[in-house]
Amino acid sequence: MAVSSVVQPFLTDLYQLSMAYAYWKNHKHNDIATFDLFFRSNPFGGEFTLFAGLDECLKFVRDYKIHQTDIEYLKDNLPEYVEQEFFDYLSTLVMDDIEIYAVPE
Repeated sequence: MAVSSVVQPFLTDLYQLSMAYAYWKNHKHNDIATFDLFFRSNPFGGEFTLFAGLDECLKFVRDYKIHQTDIEYLKDNLPEYVEQEFFDYLSTLVMDDIEIYAVPE
């Protein structure tokens, strides 16, 4: 699956990028970690929620790659104290070790 012009690897907020930097800075970036995606109530005032798009999510994670243009974007938008080594680390990331657990569609 090609990354679309809407869904980009860094379609996120500064908090997530800051946390990635904090993990790296504290030598925790290779530790196993768990992240959850959930919601507290049904959106739009609804009584139920449909889950769809798992296959597309899995393909996105499988094909995830940080490109040089992404690194340049981060350099322009993260604080100046972020070391070049962090950007070097990001440019080498692969998603081979990620495990995703989800309910079936």
